[in-house]
Amino acid sequence: MSEYWDTYFGFIDEKPAAIVLDMEVSQEIDTELYKHAFAVRFALKAPNEDGFHVGSEAEELNEIEHDFKESAELKNYINVGRITTDGIRDIIFYSTLGEDDVLVLEANGYYQSLGYEVEVFKIEEETNWEFYFEYLYPNPYQFQHMGNHSVLEALEESGDKLEVPRKVEHIVLFQDEKMMKSFAKAVKKEGFTIEEGLFEPDDEGNYVMCISRIDSVAYEAIDDLTDLLLEIAEKFEGEYDGWETIVIEA
Repeated sequence: MSEYWDTYFGFIDEKPAAIVLDMEVSQEIDTELYKHAFAVRFALKAPNEDGFHVGSEAEELNEIEHDFKESAELKNYINVGRITTDGIRDIIFYSTLGEDDVLVLEANGYYQSLGYEVEVFKIEEETNWEFYFEYLYPNPYQFQHMGNHSVLEALEESGDKLEVPRKVEHIVLFQDEKMMKSFAKAVKKEGFTIEEGLFEPDDEGNYVMCISRIDSVAYEAIDDLTDLLLEIAEKFEGEYDGWETIVIEA
């Protein structure tokens, strides 16, 4: 529905999971009107060892899903995302309609002819859009990973050799100066350097701390690194605000 779609990875019942999500759909539609949640579920034919779709099946499903979503939207079922885990695909919709009859017909029309056995069911929610915000939407760590990967893709396009260690700078915001100083002590123990000249509150009243360390920015390494800083920042009521580095060409 919106133009801001993104992908992140996590675990569901200890199995790898890929979540593709419309990040701004709740800003584009009336959530009080589109208040009924549904899932279209089917098993993949040939998932890889992580339980994800690959190769020709991935291409086929992407094409089918595009057409299916457009057709379902015309019937007042708005696709907000999908979950793939353990060889199972769930395509999630919100609708103005309280029943799934029309969605069942649409799903069967697109998937059964290609050999997929489709199950459609309503997702019961205690509060409006609970499933979207509490289950689908990324937590702060996953959200940061998404941002990390966007930066890494830009670095790769510039020819960066990600695994080469280099100085990486991180920004953390605080509302309380004492908490900021406590955070500084904690990250020094982790080998970070506190950069100078950033200890005055900004125009919004935030104390801004810049720290740095020599690290690789390979995908897993940078995710582990930001996980660490998010955890420490949260402990001292800080807000992690991202990182930057120089390009190291191969």
